[in-house]
Amino acid sequence: MTDSTLLGDSPVPTDVLDGAEEDYSRDLKYVYIAIFLAVVTAVEVMTYVAPDFPGWKWGDGVGLVVVLMVLMAVKFWTVAWYFMHLKFDSRVLTAVFYAGLVLAVCVYLAMMTAFRLWWPESHS
Repeated sequence: MTDSTLLGDSPVPTDVLDGAEEDYSRDLKYVYIAIFLAVVTAVEVMTYVAPDFPGWKWGDGVGLVVVLMVLMAVKFWTVAWYFMHLKFDSRVLTAVFYAGLVLAVCVYLAMMTAFRLWWPESHS
């Protein structure tokens, strides 16, 4: 039995998709996203290859951390939104995903606070 005999030749009715969209992106869009992620990764690598670049020297090294954190957030959002298909899922599933992400960040910050990682003078 082939997939066409199981599913039929007609498209899936949108009322049974539970809020998800029917029209997924095509292959070319994923190629563009992969190229974008490769460029962002190249910028991240450049922070190690060229640490004296003026763009991330401001604020006694704080600029480097800010640049890396922003790049990390952009890459995470891009991968989650397109490759994990959150863009096409129902709002409920997207909210559940982001709620878990917020919970994980809160636990991470609580643990860093519990181990006093915000106060470098206490590490001695």
